[in-house]
Amino acid sequence: MTDQGLVRLASVVVLVKGILSTLLGVVHIVVAFAYEAGKIAGQGTAEMRRDYLLWFYGVGLFIVFMGLVDIACHRGLAARMCWAWRLSFLCAVFTTVLGVSGVAVFGASPPLLLLVTGLIGLVTLAGSKRRFCES
Repeated sequence: MTDQGLVRLASVVVLVKGILSTLLGVVHIVVAFAYEAGKIAGQGTAEMRRDYLLWFYGVGLFIVFMGLVDIACHRGLAARMCWAWRLSFLCAVFTTVLGVSGVAVFGASPPLLLLVTGLIGLVTLAGSKRRFCES
């Protein structure tokens, strides 16, 4: 594949990863209060339920943030900016770690999307590093 082809592939992969992560994060936030609150009603203390919902909501916000960072890096990657590659790679690392943790603890439901997109992002970006960052 040509240099331009690898750069284009990396920027498109990061854009798609960002869109999917943002959508998953929004769903995670909505589910926190629409479904999870009812699921844990009456369990534990009121403080435990509140803390659990805040944690669930916070994870959703973090996923949205990572998705928005990827979307913001898309143009920088297309322009071969080293900062965009570094930021996208770091985001792919966090997405993969969050996906692995989620699959290990909660099974292969929504966290699997994070794991798969994170791994695809890591492989694509690792394979194209020299096209972005010469040093």
